Amino acid sequence: MQFVFEKIHEHYRTLDLNKHQEDVIACAKTFSLNANEPLIIEPGSIYYVSEGVLSIAMDEDPRIIGTTIEFMPVGLLEWMCPVISFNYMTLTSATILQISVDDFERIFYDTSKSYMKELTTILSYMLIVALDVHVERRTDSGYHTIKAMLRRYLYRRSVNAKENEGIANFIIRRTNLSRSYVFRVLAELKEGQYITVKKGKLISIDRTLPHDF
Repeated sequence: MQFVFEKIHEHYRTLDLNKHQEDVIACAKTFSLNANEPLIIEPGSIYYVSEGVLSIAMDEDPRIIGTTIEFMPVGLLEWMCPVISFNYMTLTSATILQISVDDFERIFYDTSKSYMKELTTILSYMLIVALDVHVERRTDSGYHTIKAMLRRYLYRRSVNAKENEGIANFIIRRTNLSRSYVFRVLAELKEGQYITVKKGKLISIDRTLPHDF
């Protein structure tokens, strides 16, 4: 079965995973970040994005490998596995909740089984989303990667209206594809009236995309 991000994310959004939020908010420090501003992970802290979206990249690699999903505990991976690090950058303006790892452990390990189940579900979907990205971008054909990214872009714009990234940059920042190849494919799809692009942003996919390029 081919993973499809929008199906995974839409199902995730139907789940009741916010019971722990009041306890997080009660002990959190809240601050704001502007668009295109990094979130600096402080040792001993876990973060939640209450509004907005962050991109995720491996340290020293500029390619975006994913974005935050609702209720995702940012910084948990680094805390559990301190030999790795990620770069987080806001794609929109964002409101961030910061709690200590001591509060995180108290909320999720000491409070109730239902909170532990919520955390396990959130972590499971984080893994599924990461695997979906791998499936989407492992294809030998750059064109098939672009096809998948076009649909992902339209979905992300539908759920995050504040995201302002152009379609070409969206693809280039997340893949190994060359700028010239991405622009050539997009130009030919637009000329063939397969897609509508205005001011660099993909507006719609207007008919079935060609199987190959």
